Parts: sequence; structure tokens; C-alpha cells
Amino acid sequence: MASILPKPNKTRLAQLAELSAKIFNNVYNPKGERTGNKILRQKLIGPTIVEWYPKRIITLRKITDMFPSMKLVDQEEKLRLEEIAKRKKRGKGAPKKGKGKNASFAKKRK
Repeated sequence: MASILPKPNKTRLAQLAELSAKIFNNVYNPKGERTGNKILRQKLIGPTIVEWYPKRIITLRKITDMFPSMKLVDQEEKLRLEEIAKRKKRGKGAPKKGKGKNASFAKKRK
């Protein structure tokens, strides 16, 4: 025959849960409130994102800044500047500072 043990009451079970939480370094949350522990326990994604992108070690711009006597030419930059000059010749360049579309709105507000 098996002996029948009495059921422990709720206060004893709560004490047991609290003690267990202390022993196993868990959070004791008897009311079931939202604490944010689930998010805090998750692995951080920042380092993973940083590792995803390749590290730019050295660029042509850095080399030309370090060694100006070599007079290296960045072809992409040269083409960009030529394109800007062509657009300005046709009147399609960027407006001067304070002369653009939003400058006319500022005059109306005054």
C-alpha cells in the first residue's frame, strides 16, 4: 500500500518557487507580470550585423591624402566632377545656398 501524502498549500508552493528561483538564479514572478527578461536573455544582434559587412581597409582617397606627392587621380571622382560641370553649363546644376526652392517659402513666411 502506498501512503497518501497531503497536498501542500499555496503559500508553501509559493515559498518553494521563490527559493527555487534564488537557487537557480531565475526571476521570481508570482503575478506573471511582464518583465522584459525574454528580450534581455536573447543574444545580441549588433555584433553579428557588424561582422556581416566587409571592413574597408584602405581606399584610394586615403592613399592620396597620405601621399599627395604621388598625384594619383580617382577616375570616379573625376567623372563625377565633369558631370557636375556639364550640368551647370546647361543650367541644371544645384542652386546656390539660399537660392533654392525652399528659400522662396521662407520669404513668404516673414
